[in-house]
Amino acid sequence: MLRLVPVLRRFARDERGVFAVLFGLMAIVLIAMGGAVVDYVSLEQTRSRAQTALDAAALALQPEIFKSTFNAETVRQQAEAIVLERIGDTEVDASVDDIEVNIADGSLYLRAEFTIPTMFVSLVGVNTLSAAVQSEATRKMLELEVAMVLDNSGSMGSYSRMTYLKQAAACATRTIFYGKVDSNCNVASGTPKLDKVKIGIVPFTIMVNVGTQFANAAWLDWTAQGALAKLNFDNDDDSTNAFPGPVDRKNLFTQTGTSWRGCVEARQAPYDTNDTPPTTAATKFIPMFSPDTATGNYNSYLSDTGGTCQVKTCTQKVVQNNCTYWWGGYSCSGPTITSYTKVVGSVTTTPGTSCIPSSPVTLSGPSTSTSGSSRTTTTTYSLLTERELQERLCKYNGVAVSDRSTSGPNANCPYVEILPLTSDDTAVLNRINTMNADGGTNIQQGAMWGYHALSNAEPLTQAAPYSSGAVSKVMILMTDGFNEPDYRRYSDTWNGTAIYGSWGFRKDGRLPDTDGIIGNENEYGAHNSKADMTVTMDQKTVQTCANAKADGIRVYTIGLNPPSQATRDMLTSCSSGDGYYFFPNNPSELVDVFAQIANQLTQLRLAL
Repeated sequence: MLRLVPVLRRFARDERGVFAVLFGLMAIVLIAMGGAVVDYVSLEQTRSRAQTALDAAALALQPEIFKSTFNAETVRQQAEAIVLERIGDTEVDASVDDIEVNIADGSLYLRAEFTIPTMFVSLVGVNTLSAAVQSEATRKMLELEVAMVLDNSGSMGSYSRMTYLKQAAACATRTIFYGKVDSNCNVASGTPKLDKVKIGIVPFTIMVNVGTQFANAAWLDWTAQGALAKLNFDNDDDSTNAFPGPVDRKNLFTQTGTSWRGCVEARQAPYDTNDTPPTTAATKFIPMFSPDTATGNYNSYLSDTGGTCQVKTCTQKVVQNNCTYWWGGYSCSGPTITSYTKVVGSVTTTPGTSCIPSSPVTLSGPSTSTSGSSRTTTTTYSLLTERELQERLCKYNGVAVSDRSTSGPNANCPYVEILPLTSDDTAVLNRINTMNADGGTNIQQGAMWGYHALSNAEPLTQAAPYSSGAVSKVMILMTDGFNEPDYRRYSDTWNGTAIYGSWGFRKDGRLPDTDGIIGNENEYGAHNSKADMTVTMDQKTVQTCANAKADGIRVYTIGLNPPSQATRDMLTSCSSGDGYYFFPNNPSELVDVFAQIANQLTQLRLAL
């Protein structure tokens, strides 16, 4: 026993091997701490991959917030799938647990949490490590300006076409202004209207009504400053003399007791297909005043000898003598005496020879009367040609006329006016609702005024500048017909049944035939047929669209059951390419087509 005491004392004083004991005790802690560094590095590496993955998800899914079909839970699930795929590690558990959307700011915020298994700190009871990442993708919406150019011609009144067009345009309007609608095209209560959205409506028939609010605009040529404005008027009853003007169209409306309805003529080429500002006589717009035609022709609403005009006539009397009635007719055996009476104003003469012009215009007769055995046949001719009768300015002086939709100074000018670009959705819907089907089809002028509506230069100035870089400009052009210079399809005469349209009368040569030469057409259109003019109008429509597209305007075209391959080809060329032209066969399909376009427009608003 005594021998153990010194041994124990030496053992107590002996420090050899203490480090091994301490190391053994601390090894677990040291290994855990060293492993924690490894696990932390692994966590940070995973965090980096998760951040990259979440950023990719936010960027990819941010455009979804502008779609009418946007659903937050669906986007959250899609984001989570992208994160897991990009991390690419089955041992990592990740979930997107928060999503916030601000459509006005164009932002999508995502927050994700991920968990990784530990390798070393599990020795001290920590089996997993977790962290969170967040990402926000923001792309501002461009301003959106949409001009709906809509066919209001007479054919739109058939097969409920106008009814479906109104429904389709109204539904698209709500979608564009509010982002989404329900299955009945209604906007949910409390849905905020999107900022920076404007829509304009351009109804068109054979003409376009720009609106009487512009009656005093400087870009209208009321007093015939330009050469075209002097056509079809004269003051000397001699068509061989060039008419120097002036023609005051405001005064013509006043003299006839009517008022300008709001239509304008097409500008002279090339300004009828481009957006050159109307600052000169050649580039200004002519307020449409449909001239009176010679008696007996379409839209003859005045007497050619009325107003302050002088009477200029030659009356022929043919007297047959010794006439007897026999078996339902007269037989005259006596001499025939022919006489002439010439009237020029207050001067009446009886020339000994014929005063009948070489190409006479009959004003009255022939009428025959019988007195005893004599029969007298009387015929009165104008000393003026049909063209000279048509052009007389004097007949408008102080003569009130009836102004109807298809006759009078506003003949064939539609009543529904353009609605320039506006952010007032109620005004847009009201204008759509007032549309009605009547008249012919001039697709080119409809497209041209859609182009003007998207320009910030006169005549319409509500749009943003082309060069602003912050606006998406869109034209939607819809028609069910084809270009026609007038809708009297059975005649090619210049001012008989042919209508005074956007390019005036056919005799004016303002719309050249397919040889492209103005002025080689004769007075009655032998080389300026309606078919040729339709081809020219198609060419001008394509050129109008090309100019609009060159200015950054995206063009959608819709041809409802196009009447010809030529019209289909024209609308295809007019559009901005694949995905921008539609040819529905049935009017009911218009609703789906307009809805498809409206949903696509939200994508066009994304700033690149």
